[in-house]
Amino acid sequence: MKKLAIVLGLLIGQIVQAQNTEFVNYFKNKKAQLIMANASLVLANSKFELAKQNIDLSQLAKQYLLDNLTELKLSNVDLELVHTYQSLVGTHYQFTQTYLGSKVYQSNVKIAINNYGQVINIVNDLVDLRNINLPTSAIAANQIWAFNGVKLVVANKQIIGNKEQYFDVDNQLLFENVKSLRAGKDTNALVKIFNPDPLTTARSQYVAPYLNYNKLDTPSLNNERKNLILNLKLDSIGNFVAENDYVLVKDILGPIAEPFAVSHKDSLVVTRNTNIFKQEMALYHINQYQKYIQSLGFTNLQNQLWVDPLGDFGEDSRFEFSTENPYILLGIGGIPDAEDADVITHEYTHAVAFYIAPNTIDGEERIGIDEGNADIMAVLYSRKLSDYNWRKVFNWDGNESWNGRNTLNTKNYLNDFVLQRYSLGNIWSGAVTDIAEEIGIDTTVTLLLTAMASLQTNMTIPQFANMFIQADSILFNKYHYGSIKNSFVNRKIINGLSAEDLLNGNFIKITNTIGFSNANEFLTIQIPSSQKYKVSVTDIQGKEIMFFDNQFESTNISPIGFNPGLYILNISIGNKNFKYKIIKY
Repeated sequence: MKKLAIVLGLLIGQIVQAQNTEFVNYFKNKKAQLIMANASLVLANSKFELAKQNIDLSQLAKQYLLDNLTELKLSNVDLELVHTYQSLVGTHYQFTQTYLGSKVYQSNVKIAINNYGQVINIVNDLVDLRNINLPTSAIAANQIWAFNGVKLVVANKQIIGNKEQYFDVDNQLLFENVKSLRAGKDTNALVKIFNPDPLTTARSQYVAPYLNYNKLDTPSLNNERKNLILNLKLDSIGNFVAENDYVLVKDILGPIAEPFAVSHKDSLVVTRNTNIFKQEMALYHINQYQKYIQSLGFTNLQNQLWVDPLGDFGEDSRFEFSTENPYILLGIGGIPDAEDADVITHEYTHAVAFYIAPNTIDGEERIGIDEGNADIMAVLYSRKLSDYNWRKVFNWDGNESWNGRNTLNTKNYLNDFVLQRYSLGNIWSGAVTDIAEEIGIDTTVTLLLTAMASLQTNMTIPQFANMFIQADSILFNKYHYGSIKNSFVNRKIINGLSAEDLLNGNFIKITNTIGFSNANEFLTIQIPSSQKYKVSVTDIQGKEIMFFDNQFESTNISPIGFNPGLYILNISIGNKNFKYKIIKY
């Protein structure tokens, strides 16, 4: 009956009256503002001294925002703290704007404070209520304010399925928000499942004998199962149950598929065409994902999540966060989603981002960031296991009825911009996986999860790119700056190179030094800039071997004419000179 009620609720939600055009257009076009602040809230020489002072930074942060943001310089306007998250770079406070003591929908501001009491960034998605006629009476405790760019009205919220709907006092629908994002100690048990999927381990395209065959057990597919150790809990009588520290398998929607309870004397090794197999896939891969991010220092995201590995009759998988207990549903249509670790880790990344930055998933481009991040984490998880076709998202599931997505693309933010979450997400995922190939998976994941702490409603991809760059600046002292910003420039996420970038030499790339040294191969200099530069090579005594003037973007240096020895490569940009040692054997 519970399932029937939910399904009926979803059907009813589809036939309510149309949303108010003014509100829909306002929220569609709403953009957050990124402020790279530079202010100290307290005087502290070290984070240890700051801790000793026992200062409530949230109150200082709130007062700083009230004093410095023009949207808050208005009578009866205040801020309410709704979420605090401790990241590797500091503490992130999420505030919601209130008017006459009640919250204003989708009016938020997030501020990040480092361990020295300094403001490192602010993401402002507040509404500006100045210069409009405002109500003068407070509203009921269960009501909120909603702003459409012109007026502030009272709104009542109702939840139907995965939808939050807001109505005015005359019961007219103003707008709705879908709260869904698609695409004791544990005991060890032996399982045999895909790791990450049958095509990756077989190193095969979707061709016979590695086809779905209508979900049937086949020798080729079952041979791709791997012996793995799965952490599971035991019930009071000693049965293995479909639960561990991070996953609680539940039958939420879709076909009836009760979570397994298997005697510890019996085997949990099953074939792929079983419900238990799909439950084991979700339990194992989320558990491994958690162990991995904890190894990188992210130890405060250990919530146990509900997962229904057979939660939708169709091919739709999604993360639902409309209820008190968020959950993941995995579809069984076509190729079952729970058979592909990419689908599981994609949806679980939505959950991780939700735990890091709740109350921030509004705006199509902001959701596009989430979709891109989920794709990034899915392919990087797979890359830890295999290098085969690793930049394709959903290697196994993305066949038959659709082709999945691919982070190996050339899309850019300027020319390929479409206000559609998956299209934007593909641009972002392409840029970050390019970066991962240069700076490494662990570093990329560390920067990505750190940047997520600054996620805000209506955030844009360029703003989030700046959070990614800032994370590298704080955690690694800009060590990876050149590779990161070069990718964002190539993808036209960030416009051009700053004078500081050029003058500091951050974008100078010298490649194939080994081929130049040991073989008769060209050494290449790359500077992705519109500014001309000069190149000269001298021997150790200062004798000039070759000279290039008025160079643009790239220069190839032939090994012909170089005797064995040490040489100095000089690059001049404007009034700056950079020197590098090269060797010829």
